Amino acid sequence: MIEVKNITKLYKNNDGIKNVSFNLKESCLLSLIGENGAGKTTTIKAIFKEAKLDSGKILIDGDNLHTNNNLRKIAFFPDSNNIPLNIKSKDYINYICATIGLSKKAYKDNLNIIVDLLKINNLMNKKIKELSAGQKKKIIMASVLIREPKYIFFDEPTANLDISSKTEFISIIKYLKNLKISMLITSHLLDELQEISDHIVILNKGSVVYNQSFDSNKENIKDLYNNYISSKKIQLEDLNKVFKSK
Repeated sequence: MIEVKNITKLYKNNDGIKNVSFNLKESCLLSLIGENGAGKTTTIKAIFKEAKLDSGKILIDGDNLHTNNNLRKIAFFPDSNNIPLNIKSKDYINYICATIGLSKKAYKDNLNIIVDLLKINNLMNKKIKELSAGQKKKIIMASVLIREPKYIFFDEPTANLDISSKTEFISIIKYLKNLKISMLITSHLLDELQEISDHIVILNKGSVVYNQSFDSNKENIKDLYNNYISSKKIQLEDLNKVFKSK
């Protein structure tokens, strides 16, 4: 289990996150939601040691997450705009494996399985810049899965995808859930999160305002979001006033 304990990271303009706490349990898909600027990306950066904390700590199985050995247990799914475009897909995957020190045996053992799973054999010799948005996401996913992480973190993973690619990507997420891989996902597309989430954490202005397990059969994620994000509540109340006045 990953424990995020009272982490604070404030920037000069006082934006950031304040005393954020939640647990990402094993075999759980946690959805981290909130408006732009709520602190979702800062939280993920803090988990991956890309943002130095002012206070708080992050543990994995009771141990400090930020050791080289423990950081190998987690993986980040980056935005496709942040990967090199002028190299072949297979070379990108190989490069990622080399940077984390994955053995050649593990690389060979895992590669064929993942290529078949994601149906990307026809993409391996193509340059990244030749791929569609959905195909790029698949190559990134391959570079993540080949490491066999216990935990995967996604920041807006379906952004800029067409409906078909989004549907396919969500199917992959569901497959990973069946493999008992723990995941944290940020997204503005609440309909997608409704069907896959086990736990919801809502951030508002850098603070956690909701942190509970989620049952899609009994709860609606949009209702939770609107109840705990003040600006959304104001918009809905104003809209109701408009209709009542007519």
